[in-house]
Amino acid sequence: MSHDTRRLHQLFKIGSARAGAALAGFGEPLDTLLPENGSAIEARLWLAIGALDLWQRSGYRAAQMPDHAETQAAVPDSLPPCPSRAEGMLALLLRGVHAAGLLSEWLQLLHRHGARLPARFLPNLLDAATRQPRLRPLVVPVLDERGHWLARLRTEWAWAANGPDPAQRALSWDTGSIEQRVATLHAWREDDPAAALRMLIAAWATEPPEHRAALLPALAVRLGPDDEDFIESALDDRRKEVRAAAQRLLAELPGSRLSQRIRARVQPLLQVEQRLLRPARLQLALPGDIDAPMRRDGIGANPWPGAGEKAGWVIDMLAAVDPQVWEQAFERTPRKLLAMAESSEFAAVLIRGWALASIRHGAAQRSSWLAALAHWWIGAKPALREAVPGGLFDVLGTVARHDEDATLSALVEGFPDTWHSDAGLVRLLQTLADHGAGRWPQALSRRVLQRVETALPVLATPGHAWTFRQLLSSLALALDPSTAAAVSAGWHPAIQPDHTLRDAFDTFFSTVRFRHEMHSSFQEPA
Repeated sequence: MSHDTRRLHQLFKIGSARAGAALAGFGEPLDTLLPENGSAIEARLWLAIGALDLWQRSGYRAAQMPDHAETQAAVPDSLPPCPSRAEGMLALLLRGVHAAGLLSEWLQLLHRHGARLPARFLPNLLDAATRQPRLRPLVVPVLDERGHWLARLRTEWAWAANGPDPAQRALSWDTGSIEQRVATLHAWREDDPAAALRMLIAAWATEPPEHRAALLPALAVRLGPDDEDFIESALDDRRKEVRAAAQRLLAELPGSRLSQRIRARVQPLLQVEQRLLRPARLQLALPGDIDAPMRRDGIGANPWPGAGEKAGWVIDMLAAVDPQVWEQAFERTPRKLLAMAESSEFAAVLIRGWALASIRHGAAQRSSWLAALAHWWIGAKPALREAVPGGLFDVLGTVARHDEDATLSALVEGFPDTWHSDAGLVRLLQTLADHGAGRWPQALSRRVLQRVETALPVLATPGHAWTFRQLLSSLALALDPSTAAAVSAGWHPAIQPDHTLRDAFDTFFSTVRFRHEMHSSFQEPA
């Protein structure tokens, strides 16, 4: 900061009266821009600092940029251009005019349309996806040749370069920070899981314990049977965090030896009790003791408040076994098993263990259990509801967000008429909407809107205002936009200008209309 600038800033802080000194002249040409000395000192002060700022900026010299004269030109793009109206909507999204979540939907629509990002917005999208890694899988397919070419010119955009650079990847693995090495291992697993595993095995013995704990979870990317032997060896690592990561990976690997060992331990503890004239129930016998092999497999590693030590061991064991095992073992559907467990003395233990197992195992295998647990949860007693981790509904929302098998539609259909008075059900609907942004089909959207419309007199009251405000915000991004625009149009008469939630409704209507226009814009020719 120059002396003149510091002097002006001081005058602003302490005031011209306390400064006790007139403004010094700035010489040509600044003095010619200022009024005569007879003018008010405050006016001269404002004009002086503005003139000095312009003078300094006009003399600014940009830093010398590296010479890219030898960089090869990008090859011609192969994808068709983005429709012009859709491009205009992207400009609004990048300016922050609408909800941030709409950018993801816009990118999905562009990819579905088979077009490329407008060239003028490539730096904006590369920067945005660099800051928000969740956008990267959406940005990469629509970059086309020019976008990939541009990404190769800046190090921070390397994730969007077309294909991995083996030399750069090896350098990052050998010399990068632990965060960079973890990111490199993740990318390597995506491209070549076997090569990534070999590289990790080669470096394993020399890695410090904290690095081993950070690197091992990367094997979750394209996890397969070829990884099992190495992960099994990590169960004997001296570092607790490494052992815990290995236990989680093996519990998620279908048919792993760890899962088979644990199943052999827990299955004898479960028996079906047939009762005369009464429904059968599932009985649980607690294990007698815990030994070193059980601890090696992760049993007893997690505290489960309120469950008791031995009951906690059962939760750990059930969580490591594919829940489909119990369908085959007891020849009953998930819903029937849950009903049998509900009458057990250890209902919360069984429910929690199965819920954790449903979260852990593959999407193709868990949908029936996720849906069954969600349906059961809707009608369960509050004390038993707490046995189901909230993460189960996150997974359900992600797996069933397209609702191709009507899983979510059936779930919403199962809501009781008084669902709006149950804060848990309102939060459940919001959670499902958060994970279904831009994905809900017309049938599900129509059913949800009907449910919300019937509950408007209750949900829109001051006592429910905050919860309903959040629900509206999530639904605006999840519902099919054409359906939402048509159905919600009938809500306007009920929303008076002085309504407590008028601003929330206005935002909902605005978002729905914008999404409807956004979808329509991709139907136009480029």
